[in-house]
Parts: sequence; C-alpha cells; structure tokens
Amino acid sequence: MTITYKPIAQEYLSAVKTLNSVIFPVKYHLLKPGGAAQLYIISLGVLAPFRGAGIGSQLLAASLACCEHDTAIQRATLHVHTANTEALEFYSRTGFTVTETIAGYYKRIDPPDAAVLVKQLQPEEQQQQAQQQQDA
Repeated sequence: MTITYKPIAQEYLSAVKTLNSVIFPVKYHLLKPGGAAQLYIISLGVLAPFRGAGIGSQLLAASLACCEHDTAIQRATLHVHTANTEALEFYSRTGFTVTETIAGYYKRIDPPDAAVLVKQLQPEEQQQQAQQQQDA
C-alpha cells in the first residue's frame, strides 16, 4: 500500500481530530524540551482494519527519515500505554527500546502507566561530534 503525504487542508481538520480521538483516547501532557535534540512522536496509529498492511511501518519510516541528515537530532522518543502490547512489539521490532515506565502518566486509561521508548538515530561517534560542535 502506498501512502501519500500532504498538508492537512482546513476542510479535513475536523476528520483528522476525530480519527485521532478514535485511535488515541488520551490527552497528552505538554512536553518540556531539554538536553539533546530529539524527535518526539506524539501520535502514530492505524485504524484496526488497516493494521498489518505496512502503513504504520511507512508512517514511522517517513517520520524517522525527516531526521536522517540532521546530526543534532540524536534520538526518537515516544510514550506507549503499557497495556498496548501490539504497539510495544511494533516499536521493539523497529529498534526502539523501553527505557523507563512512568506510573500515572495517563489520566483516563487503566492502567495509567506509560512506557518510554527510545531509538538512537545517530551512531555514538556522530553524537559525540555533534556535542563537541555545540560546546565549541
């Protein structure tokens, strides 16, 4: 299946919001940036009837590809509901690792805990070079 990416037109914004609320029945906390530059994936989902067709993999690959040539972006980070084993397995297959679990992260889901997943985007040596350039 081929995915085409386009800016969201104003006339479709309501439909996108509805899809987002169906796929992700959560309200996100505001993130406070700090430390190294990173890609934070706030929402990535596929409606159940379309799962398994490679759509999620294509969406993730396109998101990660946006960071390929920017050595300042050292990692991709996201949160996943701890009960969402399908998502945890998907991200694990694509190189993400669980780095911590945050108790009580979600307010309207049981259990309310989130796993923090991280994928390093730059090799260790490139990360060190980027840090040295920032420090100079």
